[in-house]
Amino acid sequence: MTARPTGRAAARIALPALLAASACAGAQAQAGESASTTSPYPLAAQGWGGRTGPDTWMSRWVEDWSPQASAGRAPGRFDRLKYIPLDEAGDVYLTLSTEHRFRSNYFDNPGLRDGPSQQQWLYRGFLGADLHLGEHVRAYAELAHGTLDGRNTNRPVSQHNDLTLQQAFVDLTGRWGSAETGLRVGRQDFSDGPIQLVSVRENPNIHFRLDGARAWAIAPTRRIDVFEYRYVDEAPGVFGEGTDTRKRFRGAVAGFRLDGALSGLYLEPFWYAARDDDRRWGASVGREERDFLGVRLWGARGPMTLDVAAVHQSGDFDGRDIRAYAVFSDLRWALSGEGTKPTLGFHADISSGGGAYGEGPLRNASFLFGTSPYFSFGNFIGGTNLIDIAPTFQFAPSASTSIALEWEWLWRHREQDAVYSGGGTPYAGTEQVDGRRIGHLLRLNANWRLSRYWSLTGRVERLTAGPVLEDAGYDDATFVGTWATFRF
Repeated sequence: MTARPTGRAAARIALPALLAASACAGAQAQAGESASTTSPYPLAAQGWGGRTGPDTWMSRWVEDWSPQASAGRAPGRFDRLKYIPLDEAGDVYLTLSTEHRFRSNYFDNPGLRDGPSQQQWLYRGFLGADLHLGEHVRAYAELAHGTLDGRNTNRPVSQHNDLTLQQAFVDLTGRWGSAETGLRVGRQDFSDGPIQLVSVRENPNIHFRLDGARAWAIAPTRRIDVFEYRYVDEAPGVFGEGTDTRKRFRGAVAGFRLDGALSGLYLEPFWYAARDDDRRWGASVGREERDFLGVRLWGARGPMTLDVAAVHQSGDFDGRDIRAYAVFSDLRWALSGEGTKPTLGFHADISSGGGAYGEGPLRNASFLFGTSPYFSFGNFIGGTNLIDIAPTFQFAPSASTSIALEWEWLWRHREQDAVYSGGGTPYAGTEQVDGRRIGHLLRLNANWRLSRYWSLTGRVERLTAGPVLEDAGYDDATFVGTWATFRF
């Protein structure tokens, strides 16, 4: 199967306004790896998010189940629901998708405080419908339901929601010269850029989504993506959410497919602009307008896989200048492509801190709506006022399993600022103690693909509190998460 976000190969219309904003997208086609029948720019680099299985993607609208895309693919049990023709020619068709996840989370010392343990039992269900209306238009809708029960736990709306319209948008797609072009309007998820800053937030039951518009042009060796969004105002109940006009996200991401000695790598400069009228830093709440100007280099070259991003953050918070930065780096080196496929690597990151509890410029880096498990599976630590380095080792006991081990050292960037959790909340009192060493994280992640549709995941994380946390009254903590996922 070949998956594409823009429908069938013939589904193309011209979008001159988009191309005017991205003249670079008109390059001539060149030979190379292709995940699309019309553009050799690889699908995984087009800014749509990651793959979750042989036939599935994190964002289900990426998948293309038309007969042309499915040619040569082994038949599956649910294929009759993946391509449902609605006219004689087969140009109008419906694709259905679903996901069911059954999960258990265990925390001892919740909030890093000595006390009763926390047990969470979670379930989520997604149902998606992808309607292709001829050659130029498609509509996508996705419903989500999430429940959370357990012991010594609350029910945030990102985990417990009776029924929500997770996504609902319309795509217009086309061609301009050698570039694939598209315009999307409605409620949608977003994954274009460093995962430390933007992601669908796969960890909670309900994905993170935005209301607005996105346009793109993808040529054989380069691409451009521009967008204008408002946050979704999440609320419990049935379809209780609306658009939060007090939070805005806009920007642009460009992509360049490198060649020669850098073949297999991608260079992606990006600009994000975020506004939050009710942002809190320390004891202050005010309007924040923050610009993120950065660049990402990622991809695979021989046995090496890397993902490096650097971002400068500027703007204004409640009348104070913002001067912040962050650098993220993740490197893997495959020792062998056979047997257990052992891989060594590390990730090392720095995100600035300072100013939340004082005057003058605010130097705290923001990690927007990035994926917090990058820093901590249990959300113990987040990407503000942080320095970390983590050696890693990964291997595959069998063709269907993988195990990753990591030992992470943690320090804070500025002593005069707090230690921050994965939710961006400061640990109260840490800004008043001396020292930089936060502690250590020992992490294990295991995956087992039982079949084409079922997978099992297990995560274990142990935080050993260092002097900063201990002096502020915090303790060691453990997280254990296990879940089974069914997707078709």
